[in-house]
Amino acid sequence: MRSELRWALGLSLALSGCGCGEPTLAAPDAEGAHPAQAAGLTTQTDLLALSHLADIHHRGLFIDFGGPARAKYTVGNWGSGWGADGADGDMTFTYAAEAARVFFPATRSTDLTLRLAVRPVGTRRMQVYLNGQSIRGVVLEDGEQFRDYDVRVPAEHVRVGENHLLLRFGGTTVVDGANVAAAVGSIRVIEGAPAPSEDFDPPQWDMLVSAVDLGGLERRAIALRAPTTLSWHLEVPAGGRLVFGLGAEGADRQLTARVFVTPEGGDRNEIFRARPSDRWSDQALNLAGYAGEVVRLELEVTGEGAGRVAWSTPAVMVTPPEVHERPAPARNVIVVLVDTLSAQRLRAYDPSSRVQTPHLDRFAQEGVVFEQAQAPENWTKPSCASVLTGLTPTTHGAKTSEARLPDSAELVSEVFQSAGFATGSFIANGYVSDRFGFDQGWDSYNNFIRDGRSTEAQDVYAAAGNFIEQNRDRRFFVYVQTIDPHVPYDPPGSFLSMYDPSDYSGRVQPRLTPDLLEQAKRGRVTFNDADRVRLEALHDGEISYHDHHFGEFLARLERLGVSDDTVIIVTSDHGEEFLEHGSYGHGHSIFQELIGVPLIMRVPGGPQGRRVAHTVSTMNIAQTALDLAGVEGLSRAEGRSLVPDLLGAVPVGPQVAFSDFQDIRRVARAGRYKLVTRANLTSVIFDLGADPGERNEREVHELPIAGRYTRILLGQFLGASNRGQWLSAQQDAARALEQQEAEMDDTIRAQLRALGYAN
Repeated sequence: MRSELRWALGLSLALSGCGCGEPTLAAPDAEGAHPAQAAGLTTQTDLLALSHLADIHHRGLFIDFGGPARAKYTVGNWGSGWGADGADGDMTFTYAAEAARVFFPATRSTDLTLRLAVRPVGTRRMQVYLNGQSIRGVVLEDGEQFRDYDVRVPAEHVRVGENHLLLRFGGTTVVDGANVAAAVGSIRVIEGAPAPSEDFDPPQWDMLVSAVDLGGLERRAIALRAPTTLSWHLEVPAGGRLVFGLGAEGADRQLTARVFVTPEGGDRNEIFRARPSDRWSDQALNLAGYAGEVVRLELEVTGEGAGRVAWSTPAVMVTPPEVHERPAPARNVIVVLVDTLSAQRLRAYDPSSRVQTPHLDRFAQEGVVFEQAQAPENWTKPSCASVLTGLTPTTHGAKTSEARLPDSAELVSEVFQSAGFATGSFIANGYVSDRFGFDQGWDSYNNFIRDGRSTEAQDVYAAAGNFIEQNRDRRFFVYVQTIDPHVPYDPPGSFLSMYDPSDYSGRVQPRLTPDLLEQAKRGRVTFNDADRVRLEALHDGEISYHDHHFGEFLARLERLGVSDDTVIIVTSDHGEEFLEHGSYGHGHSIFQELIGVPLIMRVPGGPQGRRVAHTVSTMNIAQTALDLAGVEGLSRAEGRSLVPDLLGAVPVGPQVAFSDFQDIRRVARAGRYKLVTRANLTSVIFDLGADPGERNEREVHELPIAGRYTRILLGQFLGASNRGQWLSAQQDAARALEQQEAEMDDTIRAQLRALGYAN
């Protein structure tokens, strides 16, 4: 009771703290637990664990190279010119190639001084550019020491929001097999000019977190000297509270602690102010007014005191929702991947859709719908490889038409097979074939294209049902990949007439649709209104035709007596464009009509009718399937199980999905925002909440909070040495997969051309 009262007192004081006065802070329990824990709150975002993702301002923004705090400024290591990290005594650094890029935030347009700590390696010349403007050339001094070089930047070259710094060097030399121009230890972004005799204590990331003892009570904390501000960017959950303990060591009561919150498009608001004492005092600040928004959250220490202000275990916490009881492990698992099915075609995702899928509609009502599921790629092979391995496309490497899924890649089928499951695959796309490495771990492997068999949903589902009937006395894992919405669009007439009953006689004929769409992409064919109506009617008819046979398949499972103990997961590898962004088909862009896919799970004993609103990746399907069956495996998977999400548990932040388009686009989608970075490192951002059709392409600096949030996440991911641990500051080195290429012959090329693939 005493803990709860103290927590309530701290919360009420925090709510009243508006910078107008100085609240008396609540005290911790004697045993050191934060009162919020006694009140039943649970952590949603652990700010202490994510301290490397915070921007550090100490007499200017401090960009620390050579460690885990660097990747959020350099797009990881993707095409930005940065190489290996290293250390020289107490100085950590990162090697720069001939051109190196940094993306940093500014809260106002003002004169800046860039102070760069640089050691020359392969050159003595450095040219500095900001936002495309040449600022100054610098001659680097010879020697083995790092030296500071100041570069003044006029205010007219500085943007509010994201700024792009480019360093060009005059030459390189080879270091450990890489071309290196210089080593960069840090970059400071200082407003105006630095004080001639400033007292600067570099706030290196690895010195931020320490054990702090106040009044005989030791806690792990972020300890800051004045003046310092740490800024995190995050999405605030419903019911969120910022929870922390506050105290000071060696302070003379001249230090002030503040907390600020700035939402995207809103004002910077002070929500807490206090002078910390030499005892821990706990707070729980109500963030309800920012629920669902992406914000910049700042912990600030100001004043003239010589000590450090400590923020113990800062976190965003929530009252845990009611969670559905975890069901017993399912006996069987079926994954159905409907090739070329965009989420927006289904009424479970867009109630206004004209496409009639009564069986999928009912299936969604009986299970859990993930509203914001995203595919890792925009075409079949890499996307399906991620579904079956739990690996990102960059890791498994099956990204091009000739690439082969390496033998060293572990498929979920191999894990199920090792656990004693009967494993069967029934696949109607020629790219998901033995030639490309997908035949690993199956007792019965069937690729209908490669085998010269009918790829109609009726036949694929019939074969899968036969396998299940033959193995219903065993546990089984079945993967079904139908292809009916994919070109050639050729539904039975009764399904076509549902969407176009006209006597159309134009150029759009069912078996010609693969070539027609390819020619349309290249601008060699132009469709009139009637052609476009026919194209979409053919595609939508295919979806309804597939739904009919999906319903027949579900009915057969009922008759076989296996439905009540079988998990069924329905998804897709990508969608299809019908001129939403000026083209047709797929494999050419990263708009949501291509990478926004359905993900629906029906779990025996699981929740029904639940909808999961946050972003997830279909790369998580393999781990989820194993988890639901109670099977351990996929030791190096980079995905995670979605079982807590479907049961209704608090999703630990941040929730983000990453997608590739070959090696020319990288995508990070978090909350309502989607960052797209091109191979030349230009970027745009979309606000999918206000612009779900992605009609309004924004410059990243136009949305400074959301832009920084998604930039940090993408940089951290692309800089990861182990993508399964991408969010962590310390990561194990992942074992690289040997990249392989398939042997392409005339037969397989012809089979793929029949599906509209140009090869």
